[in-house]
Amino acid sequence: MNKLVINTQYLENYGTRENPYMKFKGGNTYVMNNCGELEQNQVATIVAQAKPYITTDLLKSNGGCEEYILDVSVIGQRIKVDGGVNAPTEFHIVDGKVNFMRITDNREDGWMRREILEKTETWTNDRESYKASYLMEDGDICDTEAELKAWFEIKEVA
Repeated sequence: MNKLVINTQYLENYGTRENPYMKFKGGNTYVMNNCGELEQNQVATIVAQAKPYITTDLLKSNGGCEEYILDVSVIGQRIKVDGGVNAPTEFHIVDGKVNFMRITDNREDGWMRREILEKTETWTNDRESYKASYLMEDGDICDTEAELKAWFEIKEVA
């Protein structure tokens, strides 16, 4: 079994839309697990289906940023993929829709409040049906931002 890995490069515009001044700002890693033995044309087809949802340009971003595919590889399923600053985003394609899921382990990354252990994000295509849920230090799961806010309010009162 193999997995398909797509790495992107993100650039942020510090200039204007008409006169951009771009800076490299990391990127994202997308992983399709258990994809079997893929031929080159199958890889190209999957990348073409995912590309509209993982890239952007100055026109689409109203002059703010660009993100493009840096490289694509097929590696063994057991090889660990490091997403760098961001946790890798898993994706799969069903009936022409690209479904994404990213789990951020706050125990390691530590950029969210310490009470949040994990953040799980899911979405389809261009952030359609986006959802985020949070695993809290006491085992509670908050499925909305409102639940997360209420959880913190209850803990602060206690």
